[in-house]
Amino acid sequence: MSRNPRRTHTFMSTEDANSGKKSYWPELEITGSIRNLSPNLWQLTHLTALYLNDNSLQRIPPEIGRLVNLRALDLSSNKLRSLPAELGDLIYLRELLLNQNYLRVLPYELGKLFQLQVLGLQGNPLSKEVMTLYGEPSGTHKLLSYMLDNLQVTANHPPQRPWIPLTRPNRTRPTCIFTVMCYNVLCDKYATRQMYGYCPSWALDWEYRKKGILDEIRHYAADIISLQEVETDQFYNFFLPELKHDGYDGIFSPKSRAKTMAENDRKYVDGCAIFYRTAKFTLIKEHLVEFNQLAMANAEGSDNMLNRVMPKDNIGLAALLRTKEAAWDNGE
Repeated sequence: MSRNPRRTHTFMSTEDANSGKKSYWPELEITGSIRNLSPNLWQLTHLTALYLNDNSLQRIPPEIGRLVNLRALDLSSNKLRSLPAELGDLIYLRELLLNQNYLRVLPYELGKLFQLQVLGLQGNPLSKEVMTLYGEPSGTHKLLSYMLDNLQVTANHPPQRPWIPLTRPNRTRPTCIFTVMCYNVLCDKYATRQMYGYCPSWALDWEYRKKGILDEIRHYAADIISLQEVETDQFYNFFLPELKHDGYDGIFSPKSRAKTMAENDRKYVDGCAIFYRTAKFTLIKEHLVEFNQLAMANAEGSDNMLNRVMPKDNIGLAALLRTKEAAWDNGE
C-alpha cells in the first residue's frame, strides 16, 4: 500500500470480463526495498507516472528512456550513484524527484527536460556549484539551462529533405525546369529560451544560426528562394550581399508596423524576402499584400474578422518573374 494518500496506482493491465476490452492504468508504484527491476517494466510505454521511491536501487538502466510518456518520475530514497543519460529523452517530464541518493554528478542531458517544473535534489552529495545554482530563485530553470548549454551535442546530419516534383517535363517540346525553396529563418527576437526551452542558448544565437542557414540555402542552390521572418537589417546586411555573390538578386518587405517606427527600430522588424537567380529570371513586378489592410476593407462590420487579423500584422510578398533564355537550357 502506498504511504502517500494522494497517490492511487497500479501496475496491472486488466481485461474487462464483460466487454473483453483491455484497460491500461497510467501510473505505477513499486516500493519495498526493491534491489532489481524487471526488464518488462521498460515495455510499459503508456505509463505517465512511475514511483520507485523508498527502495534499494543502485542503478537505473538506460532502457528507462523508452518510457517517453512519463510526466512524473520519483527515484528518491534509493542508493543511486549515477543516472543514465537517457533520462534526458523523457521530454514530457514535469516532476523528477532524486532526493536522498548518493549522486555526485548529474548527466548534462537532464537539461533537455524543458517542461520540468519540479526537481528534487536534496540529500545528495552534489557539487557546491550545482547546489548553489539549484538553490537560487527559479533554481530548477537556471540549473537546467546551465546543463543544456553545456551539453556536448554530437552533430548528426539531418535527413535529406525530399524534393517534390510538381509535374514531369514533356521532352517533346521546350521545357523550363526550376527549383523553389521556402524557408522560415526564425527572426532573432523570436529565438528565445522562453519559446524554445529545449534548445541551448548558443544554438539560438543569430551569429551561430546564420551560418547554418546560409549553408543550407547554398546546399540546395534553388533557382527561387522564399524566406520568412527575415529582419530588415539581416536582409540588407547579410542575405542580400551573400546571395548576390552566388548569382541572386532579391526583394524584401517588412511587416506593416515598420511604417510607424523610427529608423533605428525599423531595422529589427521582420518580413518576407524573395531571391531569384538572375541568370534565369528578370523581375517584372513585385506586389505586397498587407492582410490587416485587407481585413479592414473586407470586414463588412465583422468584429471577429478584425480581431483575428488586425493584431497579427501578417504580410505576403509576391514577385512576377520573366524567364530568360538560360532557364530553358538546363532541361536535362
